[in-house]
Amino acid sequence: MTIQDIKQRYGICGLVCGLCSCRTVCAGCKGKEDSCGIKACCHKKGLDYCFQCDQWPCNRDMHKGIRMRAFNTVAKEEGLDKLAEYLYMNDNRGIVYHREDKLSGDYDKCKNQEEVIDLLKNGRKNPYDVCPTYESRHFILRKVSAGDAADLLECYKNPAASVQANSENCSYGYGSQTLEEMQNAIEQWLEEYCRQNFVRFSIINKEDNRAMGTMEIFDGGRRGHSVLRMDLLSAYESAEPIDELLHMADNFFNDFDCKKIATKAVPNGVERINALIQNGYIPYPSNEKWEWEHYYIKRRT
Repeated sequence: MTIQDIKQRYGICGLVCGLCSCRTVCAGCKGKEDSCGIKACCHKKGLDYCFQCDQWPCNRDMHKGIRMRAFNTVAKEEGLDKLAEYLYMNDNRGIVYHREDKLSGDYDKCKNQEEVIDLLKNGRKNPYDVCPTYESRHFILRKVSAGDAADLLECYKNPAASVQANSENCSYGYGSQTLEEMQNAIEQWLEEYCRQNFVRFSIINKEDNRAMGTMEIFDGGRRGHSVLRMDLLSAYESAEPIDELLHMADNFFNDFDCKKIATKAVPNGVERINALIQNGYIPYPSNEKWEWEHYYIKRRT
């Protein structure tokens, strides 16, 4: 795929036919005979694209999506050549327009038009410059802070088996018995973040705004795999909250450029294992080099 291919196959309405997930030799809407009302409207006005129209954006449904509005805005302000250049550069950086067999991708994760344009022009942000925050129905993931020490001490003072298992190759925090020890562990986690080695997130229960555990993503894929640690209070060691947290962890594939994520689940952690399998994790294959037992792996699709 070249810049020129993207430009030639940019849809009349703002769909980027050249980056469609099917990646066929389709010439895009300009090469088809169909009854598209947007195409007919542009032809009637003697225009090649919607963004060239004085009335753009109009109230057609196709123009209500933030991705298409953002792309057309850039094409109108900077020209189609420049838009195609941005799209080409991002495609080569691993920013996906459409995921396979879907009509959404990385641009669709943005909350507004400004975020789409920022991603388009500047690429993916370094999570070690600005740590991302994630939110689901019941939980918030944000970078751990010193103020979480008292809550997290409850998780690490008498850790559940799944939490204790995560102490493998990581002594920070595990077994902390005093507030001071927990504070020291958090300080070490934050130092590792500054060194860009890993991020330790606090898992905040939105119901009471308290930290009920932590989640860490280690290494960001630089060694071919990333390690996910998920430490929870015993009360949350059940399928439903774990499933919700694993859905949030899928963001790490994109934001931390993870190719593979490995995480540990001890054999008696049945609820965790079931949630992992439900979310696409499989036991670490015996034919792949891995030094430790009871790990599960999920690959980026």
